[in-house]
Amino acid sequence: MAYVPTKDAAFAAWVKSLLAYVQVHLTAFNIQDAVFQPILALNADWEAAYAKALNPNRGPVDIAEKNRAREALEKALRAFIKAFLLYSPFVSDKERNEMQLPIHDRKPTPVPPPSTFPEYHIDTPVPNQLSLQFWDAGTKQRGKPKGVHGAEIRWELREDAPAKAEDLLNSEFATRTPHVFVFTGDKQGKRVYFCLRWENNKGEKGPWGALVSAVVP
Repeated sequence: MAYVPTKDAAFAAWVKSLLAYVQVHLTAFNIQDAVFQPILALNADWEAAYAKALNPNRGPVDIAEKNRAREALEKALRAFIKAFLLYSPFVSDKERNEMQLPIHDRKPTPVPPPSTFPEYHIDTPVPNQLSLQFWDAGTKQRGKPKGVHGAEIRWELREDAPAKAEDLLNSEFATRTPHVFVFTGDKQGKRVYFCLRWENNKGEKGPWGALVSAVVP
């Protein structure tokens, strides 16, 4: 969490202010004293070790102890903040701001239906297989655009070209590229037509890409 100060002096001042604020608001924040006391104990351990590390006569052992104490306090404090302060309904955004904590948007960002369509390329790596590579139209990066769960693939072995994607009888769903089709030996030399469109996690679909075809090797 980036809000935790990096330098020891700033960290010490921030923790002292935060714990003092929380201690006054324990009841309002619905935090049990038994949960808060271990944090105070770790902070006391840290403050003592930090004071020794600031002494001009400090040694390597004092520095190591200071680092150990800070690591233990910071780990516990991060868990405490996440559990009782960042998302708690008992803590207001104004109070989070006063504690110098980040304010998170608790409303999920809506994912719109896909507005683009896939482009794709068909490889014939081995006999009886077709490998369908797909990516977002207008880009060079393989895979899905942001917010898309995968691609619906319509396909059919047929002699004549369909008028539209919905005329293809078979449907599959692919979350990764490439998507490999394996055919039996009696399908060699037959033509397969494909058409793809993106789909998000809510099942909302985007526009169809172009109809393409390949011959089963």
